[in-house]
Amino acid sequence: MKLASIQPIVAVEKHPNADLLDVATVLGYKAIVKRDQWKVGDLCIFIEPDSVLPDVPWTAFYKAKSGRVKAIRLRNVWSFGIIESPAVVGYTGPLEAGLDVTEALGISKYEPPQPQDLNAAGPYRLGIPKTDEERWQSVESIPYGVLCDVTLKIDGQSWSVFVQMVMDDPVPIVESEGIGGRSFIYKLDSENNYTRNERQYGVLDKLRRFCRANGGASLCIRGEQYGQGIQKGAHNPHASLPVGLAFFSTWLIDERRYARKGERFYLFDIAAELGLPTVPVIERDVVLTPELIHKYSEGIDKIDGKPFEGVVIQHAQGSFKVINLAYDSRK
Repeated sequence: MKLASIQPIVAVEKHPNADLLDVATVLGYKAIVKRDQWKVGDLCIFIEPDSVLPDVPWTAFYKAKSGRVKAIRLRNVWSFGIIESPAVVGYTGPLEAGLDVTEALGISKYEPPQPQDLNAAGPYRLGIPKTDEERWQSVESIPYGVLCDVTLKIDGQSWSVFVQMVMDDPVPIVESEGIGGRSFIYKLDSENNYTRNERQYGVLDKLRRFCRANGGASLCIRGEQYGQGIQKGAHNPHASLPVGLAFFSTWLIDERRYARKGERFYLFDIAAELGLPTVPVIERDVVLTPELIHKYSEGIDKIDGKPFEGVVIQHAQGSFKVINLAYDSRK
């Protein structure tokens, strides 16, 4: 993932409430910069939200405000991401639009702290990737006009279960299985929220039976665990709930891709068959428009009277997340 890259400035407008500031657009992000510092076409270093900056002199100003890059509101206008010049960050390499400079600048991805010893058994296998939806601002071409589902993004911990099947003629049998978080799988005989949730919902047994009943399919279903002791914060409505699980996607192990809206294993269509809970579907079969994205990004700050981290928009060609700026600024 490109946390920091060289990008062109695509638009610049004056800040409506500050004489010395502009609002510059890079990709789909708008960030506040000094007045007349940038013009359309200039190449900049753009650092995406949820990045962690290194401890070097140029980052001191930003790190004094937060340990990660996040949404901030300046004079009633949202700023999302950091725009800097190559000279300021000390970058002397080639200036090529789209070039990833994350490693060169020592920037890393923000990872929420883990609250317990999780007894990791090792990294994921079988080509199963980390759970990490792309932000809408980074999507190269959003297919406006298609039908989509809007699903709630829960602020918790990633939780996945996978079953790989092989055919032992004529019966499919389990070749490999496990449960895990965002980056690792965990020992099934350990005692933590991951194993307790597996037992509470009987997830492995349900997925095994489902895969057998569907021709020996090899699937990884992914979700979020939430509740007391997992994530903290008065802004997080799930932090005070009993520990639970909510699923949101299906990874097709053999095809190495996610099942999309309209396909057989689309999670929100098979949840009842699996007997498992999902994240709430806020809107279903609605037209994808810029107004829909704006609504969940900054048009509202609560759903059903509660703050929300954001939403994931699912459509037939893919999915992306829309982070709620008001929530992000409070994390």
